Amino acid sequence: MEKDIIISLNGINKTFGNRHILKNISLDIYKGETFVIMGCSGSGKSTLLRTITGAIKPDTGKLHIKNKNILELNNHEFDKIRRDFGMLFQYSALLDSLTIEENVALPIREHTKLADEIIKIIVKLKLSLTGLKNFEHHHPSEISGGMRKRVGLARAIALDPDIVFYDEPTSGLDPIVAAVIDKLIKDLSKKLLITSVVVTHDMQSVFKIADRIAMIHQGEVIAIGTPSEIQKSNNALVQQFINGQVQGPIDFFKNTELFKI
Repeated sequence: MEKDIIISLNGINKTFGNRHILKNISLDIYKGETFVIMGCSGSGKSTLLRTITGAIKPDTGKLHIKNKNILELNNHEFDKIRRDFGMLFQYSALLDSLTIEENVALPIREHTKLADEIIKIIVKLKLSLTGLKNFEHHHPSEISGGMRKRVGLARAIALDPDIVFYDEPTSGLDPIVAAVIDKLIKDLSKKLLITSVVVTHDMQSVFKIADRIAMIHQGEVIAIGTPSEIQKSNNALVQQFINGQVQGPIDFFKNTELFKI
């Protein structure tokens, strides 16, 4: 059965100065899947994520989301598309001056005119889904890093998005808490019928959550496939990365570009 494509990139290029960061990126992401973009630090994966979400405009190429070329939309038209996005930032991006409830309510208040009583009900539901029932009145400084990630996730799904983007969701977390976040990503994707796009270099997370994986190296997609296909890849770059080998075609000591993006 043919799968529905929800995000499609065709020939995406992006340069900063004389540095070619994204090189002719073409890939499709299917509705309802968890699609992981992995690669070394400086590979271009975060730039790719920012391009897909509209934060960065590519120099050339086409980018369709939900069958619309977002590069041709004006700001008002793109805001309507962005209403269907959720975003979990690497460091959660919570406002310390606000309570957990107020943080999760931010996108609801920004994009809707719902009454306060309805907003409170929605916030409670999203916090319950992420295992944070009864934490509404705490502040971010009063909870752990893993809990802050879950608050960020509750905020990301506050508006019932079709697509949620995750930027290094397990960064800085211990293995057990990271496993909790991984499980939440998978569970919420299935329960809420969300398409998840995850940028990470955490290999344990990659193979736990991914339906398909794309590896980016020096701005190019060098492999796309299921976890099994990636693990069996005969590409030496892929094997070095997923196995964490110092020796190989990726020279971490000579390739200073890895530390610039």
